[in-house]
Amino acid sequence: MKLQKLILPTNEAYPEIYYRGNLEMTNKDSVSFDTYFNSFSYTKYRDYTNVKDVTFTCTIDGEAQVQLCVFDGEEHIVCSAQGNGTISLFVDFKDLPKNGFLYPKLTALSDCTVISGEYSAECGGRDISVCIAFCTFRREKYIMKNIEQLRSSEFSFIDRVFVIDNGQTLDRDTLSDDLVSVLPNKNYGGSGGFTRGLIEAYDGGYSHVILMDDDVEFHSETLEQMTVFMSLLSDEHKDDWFSTGMLPLDKPWEQFELGALWDGNVTPLKHMIDVRKPAVLLDNLNNPDVDYGGWWCLCMPVSVVEEKALPLPLFIKFDDIEYGLRKPERTEIITMNGIAVCHEAFDNKASFVVDYYYFRNELFTIALYKKNGRAAAIKRFILEIGKHLTRFRYDNIPIIFKAVEQFLGGAEFLLNYDEEQNNKEIAAAAMKFVPLDTIPEYKEAVRYEELPTNRAVWIATILTLGGHLIPSFMLKKELIAIPAVRAGAVAMFRRKATIRLCLILTMQNMAEQEKNNR
Repeated sequence: MKLQKLILPTNEAYPEIYYRGNLEMTNKDSVSFDTYFNSFSYTKYRDYTNVKDVTFTCTIDGEAQVQLCVFDGEEHIVCSAQGNGTISLFVDFKDLPKNGFLYPKLTALSDCTVISGEYSAECGGRDISVCIAFCTFRREKYIMKNIEQLRSSEFSFIDRVFVIDNGQTLDRDTLSDDLVSVLPNKNYGGSGGFTRGLIEAYDGGYSHVILMDDDVEFHSETLEQMTVFMSLLSDEHKDDWFSTGMLPLDKPWEQFELGALWDGNVTPLKHMIDVRKPAVLLDNLNNPDVDYGGWWCLCMPVSVVEEKALPLPLFIKFDDIEYGLRKPERTEIITMNGIAVCHEAFDNKASFVVDYYYFRNELFTIALYKKNGRAAAIKRFILEIGKHLTRFRYDNIPIIFKAVEQFLGGAEFLLNYDEEQNNKEIAAAAMKFVPLDTIPEYKEAVRYEELPTNRAVWIATILTLGGHLIPSFMLKKELIAIPAVRAGAVAMFRRKATIRLCLILTMQNMAEQEKNNR
């Protein structure tokens, strides 16, 4: 069975996450695949499946020496061969280090081009059936691209793609076929869209479902690798979930997350690390006790619907966290190098409406999963109000109180509220933004991507209630522009006015800020 195929793009801006060197070599040149997408995580197969060994096979045009290596902190050559055309190398896992990953390394003995490569094993698995559930809302450009990519790919176990169309703008009759089913849906947000996907997966008799954002970019080979891996899980792990990593579109070498924890605070695992480094790939393999995986791309057995019911109607945000915390106790969430999607940076997706949902739904999650839920919810409310005050978001505080009111409504509120109407009301009440080019004060010179942290400023921020007790003449007149998600209390301290990038305040709100900060 083919376990993993080498991904060999030739036009990537960052080829070093695929290979080191060149695929087209002259004599004595070499190329190595000790990389994020093309290394082989044998420890994951050893620990979670019945696979005991692996064969690496490559096809080359020209003559080369092919070495199969393992990295466990240092490079070791496991076996090698030379020739042209098709070359195969076999290794038994019991001969490998406890911690490490495999990869091939090729050295040209003549002009040589790497054509293809794959890892395979003689093993049997379960005959699983997998469907993908996309949730989309009026983003045809993204969803159409991903539909076409899936149509042009071949999969061993993915049989159906459900497109939950919350915006009801896709042509169902034209787009639906033997692979794709477009399903118009009322706008119940991502939570409702993915819940519809789970219902379709359950009613359709599928064994596994992949919940997937409409705007991600992915390699079809990684979806194939993930589903093949799920088919090979041992009896002990047959109910496990699989969470893909997330790489930012603008910096795909800087892993944003590989699963996450929640204990009252969200902690992304293996966060903001450079996956071009072999030592980082080795550390990625040690990732136990993942609480949840983002629904940008998560595979789970459909049986969880019978055991744990459907997700809460949270509209957007925290649905993946809450459902991950609800998973059966015996269940692990598996992660692996190379099984990842690219996603737009969260700096470009933040909004005050999202802040409202994040806060409200976190309160529900705190109530469900924190032992001291009442105290934790009160603390979370105080911190949220403090955040908005110290960042001068006064106009946004009413929707924070609305979030608390809805939280106090409990299960009865969630069962009876009109999600679509509520979203319209929140969107109307939240602070409004304007395009950057309509703010005459903005210049590139005032833009800061990162601001230094200063413990002394933190203390001063607390003592002066976020700078509100500081006299006007002591405030900084310099205007700064900061990415919204990094515009914290320290960045705001002693500022008369700021511009939040991606979340740009209107000039009216900026003027009000300056007035209120005097």
